[in-house]
Amino acid sequence: MTSSKELENLGKAIAEIGKGRTCFTMQTIKEVKEALFKKGYEGAELYGAQLAEGDEFTELLRVLMICKKYNLSPETAAKVLDNLNRIESGKW
Repeated sequence: MTSSKELENLGKAIAEIGKGRTCFTMQTIKEVKEALFKKGYEGAELYGAQLAEGDEFTELLRVLMICKKYNLSPETAAKVLDNLNRIESGKW
Protein backbone atom coordinates (compact mmCIF):
# COMPACT_ATOMS: atom_id res chain seq x y z
CA MET A 1 0.00 0.00 0.00
CA THR A 2 1.22 3.46 -0.85
CA SER A 3 1.81 5.77 2.10
CA SER A 4 0.48 9.31 2.22
CA LYS A 5 4.07 10.61 2.00
CA GLU A 6 4.70 8.57 -1.15
CA LEU A 7 1.43 9.83 -2.65
CA GLU A 8 2.56 13.38 -1.93
CA ASN A 9 5.93 12.64 -3.52
CA LEU A 10 4.18 11.02 -6.49
CA GLY A 11 2.26 14.24 -7.10
CA LYS A 12 5.50 16.23 -6.95
CA ALA A 13 7.21 13.82 -9.35
CA ILE A 14 4.34 13.99 -11.84
CA ALA A 15 4.36 17.78 -11.68
CA GLU A 16 8.11 17.84 -12.30
CA ILE A 17 7.85 15.40 -15.20
CA GLY A 18 5.28 17.69 -16.78
CA LYS A 19 4.52 17.71 -20.46
CA GLY A 20 6.98 16.17 -22.83
CA ARG A 21 7.29 15.39 -26.48
CA THR A 22 8.64 11.87 -26.43
CA CYS A 23 6.38 8.85 -26.75
CA PHE A 24 7.63 5.50 -25.54
CA THR A 25 6.60 2.14 -26.87
CA MET A 26 4.90 -0.20 -24.45
CA GLN A 27 7.72 -2.69 -25.06
CA THR A 28 10.36 -0.18 -23.96
CA ILE A 29 8.39 0.68 -20.83
CA LYS A 30 7.80 -3.00 -20.05
CA GLU A 31 11.48 -3.86 -20.33
CA VAL A 32 12.61 -0.89 -18.25
CA LYS A 33 10.05 -1.80 -15.57
CA GLU A 34 11.40 -5.37 -15.47
CA ALA A 35 14.92 -4.02 -14.97
CA LEU A 36 13.63 -1.65 -12.27
CA PHE A 37 12.08 -4.54 -10.33
CA LYS A 38 15.12 -6.79 -10.72
CA LYS A 39 18.00 -4.33 -10.33
CA GLY A 40 16.58 -1.10 -8.95
CA TYR A 41 16.91 2.37 -10.41
CA GLU A 42 20.54 1.96 -11.48
CA GLY A 43 19.73 -1.23 -13.37
CA ALA A 44 16.75 0.40 -15.07
CA GLU A 45 18.87 3.37 -16.12
CA LEU A 46 21.54 1.10 -17.60
CA TYR A 47 18.97 -1.06 -19.34
CA GLY A 48 17.16 1.97 -20.70
CA ALA A 49 20.43 3.21 -22.16
CA GLN A 50 20.66 -0.01 -24.16
CA LEU A 51 17.06 0.12 -25.36
CA ALA A 52 16.47 3.71 -26.28
CA GLU A 53 18.42 6.14 -28.39
CA GLY A 54 18.89 9.89 -28.32
CA ASP A 55 16.01 11.98 -27.07
CA GLU A 56 13.99 8.94 -26.02
CA PHE A 57 16.76 7.76 -23.69
CA THR A 58 17.38 11.25 -22.34
CA GLU A 59 13.70 11.63 -21.46
CA LEU A 60 13.47 8.14 -19.98
CA LEU A 61 16.54 8.77 -17.83
CA ARG A 62 15.09 12.12 -16.70
CA VAL A 63 11.87 10.43 -15.59
CA LEU A 64 13.74 7.70 -13.70
CA MET A 65 15.90 10.32 -11.97
CA ILE A 66 12.82 12.28 -10.91
CA CYS A 67 11.20 9.14 -9.48
CA LYS A 68 14.42 8.35 -7.62
CA LYS A 69 14.72 11.97 -6.38
CA TYR A 70 11.29 11.72 -4.76
CA ASN A 71 12.06 8.30 -3.26
CA LEU A 72 9.29 6.53 -5.12
CA SER A 73 9.27 2.78 -4.63
CA PRO A 74 9.93 0.65 -7.71
CA GLU A 75 6.23 -0.26 -7.77
CA THR A 76 5.16 3.39 -7.78
CA ALA A 77 7.82 4.30 -10.35
CA ALA A 78 6.46 1.46 -12.51
CA LYS A 79 3.01 3.07 -12.33
CA VAL A 80 4.55 6.35 -13.47
CA LEU A 81 6.18 4.54 -16.39
CA ASP A 82 2.88 2.82 -17.25
CA ASN A 83 1.23 6.22 -17.47
CA LEU A 84 4.16 8.20 -18.85
CA ASN A 85 2.63 8.89 -22.24
CA ARG A 86 -0.53 10.19 -20.54
CA ILE A 87 1.43 12.28 -18.04
CA GLU A 88 3.51 13.88 -20.76
CA SER A 89 0.45 14.52 -22.91
CA GLY A 90 -1.00 16.63 -20.08
CA LYS A 91 -4.03 14.33 -19.73
CA TRP A 92 -3.06 12.90 -16.34
